[in-house]
Amino acid sequence: MDTTTTQRPMHTSRIFWGTLWIVAGILILLAKLDVMTFQIGTLWKFWPLVFVLWGISVLTGAKSVRALLAVLAAVLLALIIYGVWEEWGYGGEPREMTSQTFLERYDPALHRASLRFVSGAGTFTLRDTCADLFRAETWSDYGKYDIDSRTENDGKDLTFRMENRHISLRAGGRNTVTMKLHPGPAWSLNLELGAAKLDADLSSFDAENVDIRTGAADVRLRLGDRADDCRVRIQAGVSSISVAVPESAGCEITSESGLTSKSFSGFDDRGDGEFRTANFDAAAKRIHLSFKAGVSSLKVVRY
Repeated sequence: MDTTTTQRPMHTSRIFWGTLWIVAGILILLAKLDVMTFQIGTLWKFWPLVFVLWGISVLTGAKSVRALLAVLAAVLLALIIYGVWEEWGYGGEPREMTSQTFLERYDPALHRASLRFVSGAGTFTLRDTCADLFRAETWSDYGKYDIDSRTENDGKDLTFRMENRHISLRAGGRNTVTMKLHPGPAWSLNLELGAAKLDADLSSFDAENVDIRTGAADVRLRLGDRADDCRVRIQAGVSSISVAVPESAGCEITSESGLTSKSFSGFDDRGDGEFRTANFDAAAKRIHLSFKAGVSSLKVVRY
């Protein structure tokens, strides 16, 4: 009688997923038991390496090399998952909640203004007007904010940031910021965030330049037609991005993205990642959207 047992081959995908969940589970378990704390920081920025390693493992013929590359890709992705998990607030003891209010007075002589906002993970809202140039309310249990301003000729530049944004969120952590702007000056906005939920309604403002850089994100952005030429650049990792643009403005989209689902209703596909509305060339007001995203969902609607 033949008692030979046929062993099922270990596929690269099984090695990848098995290693991923084992490493991610061990990292989170060690952090929960306070045995070891890892400061991953902004490792999520290197997420494209996961696809590079996985692609090489698919192309190569040697089984041992494929297995090694799959393990490396899984370990890197596990570290990224742990970093996002830690940054969103599940890694230790609660901190004291701090509430702050910031404001910058409005001067009618100002014709332009810029805001640079720097923070880590959290929930951020920028959608209402106010009588001041800038007003913000913060509620956070893992860091305080500060603001710097500089006046030059007919403009003012604001830098609003968390004092130590590398402090990781803890269990029950909260980092919520609500911001308001004066609708008078032409605005340039630069938002540098971590794992974030961002709700920004800029339809009431003359927003000439908008730069958003974030990690794992849920971004909801609404634009208006006050600026003759509005340029918006969004750079994100694992993200869901939805942008609303007015039908009165012509709009073009350029998209450089990885594993991405796109929904650009009312736009013509011009090829090479470029899309335009039919009224773009003739429109008096134009909006330029540029996306650089990883594993993401991109949606642009007209209203």
